[in-house]
Amino acid sequence: MVIENQSITLIDEKYLSQSEVLKLSNCIIKCIDLIGCFELNTEMIIDNCIIEELNIHSCWFVKGLKMRRCIVNSYIDYQMGGHNDAPLVFDQNIFIDFFNFFDCEFNAPIVFTNNIVMKGANLLGNIGEGFENRFNNGWEANNNLGDINLNEVI
Repeated sequence: MVIENQSITLIDEKYLSQSEVLKLSNCIIKCIDLIGCFELNTEMIIDNCIIEELNIHSCWFVKGLKMRRCIVNSYIDYQMGGHNDAPLVFDQNIFIDFFNFFDCEFNAPIVFTNNIVMKGANLLGNIGEGFENRFNNGWEANNNLGDINLNEVI
């Protein structure tokens, strides 16, 4: 399913159950609410969108997530996430608030490049803690503006 050039109030699991791929492009989105959507079997591609609120706590993007050229205005709480069989790619985004990666286990690579993280993230932080993120097939993090290795739990 491809959704382009729309103003959308809510993207939730109903959209993800309709297609093997959900591509959102050039949209203004009030809320993406995927809290507790374990084992999402839809590849999600979000390109050039403005997202007011992004809720992905406990999401397992099994078929991957690609977020490029987006602005996310809210705090993002990504706890117990990952469990992905395809890469998670965050490229050329602006994250206005803190991006909390907490106790995630990434099976396929995570790519976090060319982003602006205004209040930081703990993707590579919390080293030695029981909730430190695990990267089973590596990670790439280059050319980011803002700290992505904070030792914070928010």
